[in-house]
Amino acid sequence: MALLLHLSDLHIDAAKSGQRALFDVLVETLRREKEASRAAQTALLITGDVFDSGADRPDDAVPLFLDLHARIVAALGPGVPTVVLPGNHDRRWRGLVGPHRAGLFNALRARVDPRSVYVAGCQAPLLAEVIPRDFHGLPADVVAYDSTYLPHGWVSAGGLIRQEDLLHAHAQLGPDSAGRPLVLLVHHHLIPTPVTDVSFIDSRKSMPRLAKWLLGTALPAVVSNADREELTMTALGAGTALSTLHTFGRAVLLLHGHKHFPTARLVRGLLDDSGDVLIASAGSGGKRERLYGTHDPEAARLWPSFNVLRMEGARLEIEAVSFSPKRASRPAVRRDLAKVVRHDKRWEPDAASATVRDATMRVERDEARFELSPSRTAAATYWDYVCERRVQLFPRSKLRRYVDFVQPTVPTARVRARPARRRIDLSINGVTRYSIADGLRRTATKGARGASAAFEWIGLLSRYGGKAVTLSLAREHAQGVAPFGSVTDLATGRERPASVESASGEWRLSVVDCPPRTLLRIYWPLAPSHVT
Repeated sequence: MALLLHLSDLHIDAAKSGQRALFDVLVETLRREKEASRAAQTALLITGDVFDSGADRPDDAVPLFLDLHARIVAALGPGVPTVVLPGNHDRRWRGLVGPHRAGLFNALRARVDPRSVYVAGCQAPLLAEVIPRDFHGLPADVVAYDSTYLPHGWVSAGGLIRQEDLLHAHAQLGPDSAGRPLVLLVHHHLIPTPVTDVSFIDSRKSMPRLAKWLLGTALPAVVSNADREELTMTALGAGTALSTLHTFGRAVLLLHGHKHFPTARLVRGLLDDSGDVLIASAGSGGKRERLYGTHDPEAARLWPSFNVLRMEGARLEIEAVSFSPKRASRPAVRRDLAKVVRHDKRWEPDAASATVRDATMRVERDEARFELSPSRTAAATYWDYVCERRVQLFPRSKLRRYVDFVQPTVPTARVRARPARRRIDLSINGVTRYSIADGLRRTATKGARGASAAFEWIGLLSRYGGKAVTLSLAREHAQGVAPFGSVTDLATGRERPASVESASGEWRLSVVDCPPRTLLRIYWPLAPSHVT
């Protein structure tokens, strides 16, 4: 069996003193993965954003990676080949503001041992590099593609995938490679990833005022949705690239990072000579990704994660492994992303489980109950609401604190009565009650940043999961509400419909054996409004 450990988006930053502790847990978790495997071959693949900023001094940043890599190799054992390619953060200031910088990765390439570490992305304007088979030793051909090449322009986190570079790489593989799968490593995504595909650009970062104004005010006034991540973070040429990969007539496994959420997609070739493309993205191995609320970016964060790929014969399994950023003793949380069997140029899917494997369930009951009432100041337009949160732990649970987040969905200026803090410490094994005035819309008015709102919702973010998790909405006063529900695994962005049942004067959505970082939502359509 070949074991591929896919890391991405480490965002190494000398200014972050707490990152060392996170990397301690990363190294220990990787060690456990290797020890638990029966792998005859192991490879480490890092798909970009190794560093947090391309403007960092190489003498400060490069030694940090070399130290981390040495610790990983010590944990995995000698002889583990590593392939590293750049991301937008390795090329631009904070990944967004130009000009394009090549110096940091060139310095990295000059400092590594080329016998064990292959640093790609240093051959521009040629962007695709075939990794020698005698270097990686995998039962596949491996191509590293530098999607970060943006020699012009001052503001972008996006990239480029050129058809000619893919064809050039394929021509170097030779006719004897047709029976092997092709592993293509890139940083940018070819298909949008969930959750972040509708996120606003994060302007909390310490970017220049001009860039903040340009991204948050000027561009959205001229170009619709210009303040959304997906408009500035995509790879130009992604559609052409997918079509070209199909024409290779072989099974392609495309691994990428960039958006910090682990996902998997199978893109089938429809012609008789087409190959399939299996796309898998890795989460961030060095950051705790924020779960963006509409107005509260301080909501709970995801654990860092990486992907584990097991190749045995024609079978391939991909699993996302999330680990505690603070405690190596806490078991990892595991999610299946894909299980497939290769038949020549096709990936035939096998049944992968949607069950999240978490060995440390600590919460027995996690409940939120909402009661609506017409706003005291704008009854036709807004709801006031009261929320009761109940958290009941298992007797032996060691959880000492549970923080909830108040996230009104209306513009901040309309929230006339807010709690002193957006963060609320919930009463463990008790009930916590809070109220929000003008917290929910009743009519289809403009929402955050002028976006048109057609639906309203209430939610329960179950941070630690639970044996029984329930979100309910009292029917009293909720005239005209026609609810429907969903459950989202925020670690992967997978949102599925869920039944909303009517019982005892309330609508209720329940999940049994709920995994951590799960968002339960009850939606309803808003009444029409004459406001445009």
